[in-house]
Amino acid sequence: MQQSAAQHVVAQTTVDSASRADELARRVVAAGLAACVQTSEVRSVFAWDGAVQQEPEQLLAMKTTAAAVDGLRTLLEAEHPYDEPELVVLPIIDGSPSYLAWVAESVAAG
Repeated sequence: MQQSAAQHVVAQTTVDSASRADELARRVVAAGLAACVQTSEVRSVFAWDGAVQQEPEQLLAMKTTAAAVDGLRTLLEAEHPYDEPELVVLPIIDGSPSYLAWVAESVAAG
């Protein structure tokens, strides 16, 4: 088992439409802040403005490195359409060595 501890991470956020998800994913990859962004439709249930809300959203799962998270945070703060954008960073504790190397190389090249 190859341990990558916090060297590699999946950062996630949500947006309100597929077109915004596609645009944000392209910006993140073009800026070299993630090697890959997967988008998927989800339904979110959350507390907002004193009430329970339920909305369809697009989840972006960004494969990146821990070193790129600060830059990703800065981009999301500037580009994200929400008042309170989600940024959750999950460590990748193991994975295909060649895939993880590709993630690191792709992010470093950006």
